[in-house]
Amino acid sequence: MAIRHVLIVEDLAEAQIWLSQSVQLAFDDCSVMTAATLKQAEQCLAHQVFDLVLLDIGLPDGSGLQLINAIHLKSPHCLVVMATLFDDDAHVFTALRKGAKGYILKDQSKDNVAQMLLGIEHGHFPISPAVANKLLQFFQPTPAKNDLTPREQEVLTLVAKGYAVPQVADLLTIKKSTCYGYVKDIYRKLNINSRAEAAMEATKMGLITPDH
Repeated sequence: MAIRHVLIVEDLAEAQIWLSQSVQLAFDDCSVMTAATLKQAEQCLAHQVFDLVLLDIGLPDGSGLQLINAIHLKSPHCLVVMATLFDDDAHVFTALRKGAKGYILKDQSKDNVAQMLLGIEHGHFPISPAVANKLLQFFQPTPAKNDLTPREQEVLTLVAKGYAVPQVADLLTIKKSTCYGYVKDIYRKLNINSRAEAAMEATKMGLITPDH
């Protein structure tokens, strides 16, 4: 894939310069545009078709994740690569589900970033090592140690599969109040606070498959 036109969506001036230099190291004959907000990025997309967009998440007027669909609508063949400090599961997996093809953490040298970007022309998507390890751990889970009871594991499995608590109670033929108590204990034991985290923990335990 030839990279000729690049858009960098980043609100910090120093980071804009750093990413621009990384891009120029990788693709010395490409043109680079920058945008500091979602609105500015949308204006750029309205006037230019891009081959590559380096997209930050934390922007002044919203999340860069909101822009991924618009990028693909305006530039269908554009490669979206997140360039961010956010390395938590929620941001990583949300970005990839929305269509990002790369995820670079802004804790690396310009040379390292340039090398990752250079791989694009050879069909290699740029993924920071820490994010690659996170993906491997997710898709090749090892059973996690836990002190959940067999009943709590049953509840966790159903919650992770998307069932609401009343539905779980009906499926397990237990009272709704009892089921809510199980969910509360599960969240406390696993130190989690959301259904998404419950699904990840259930996957790590081997209770559900990653592609469920």
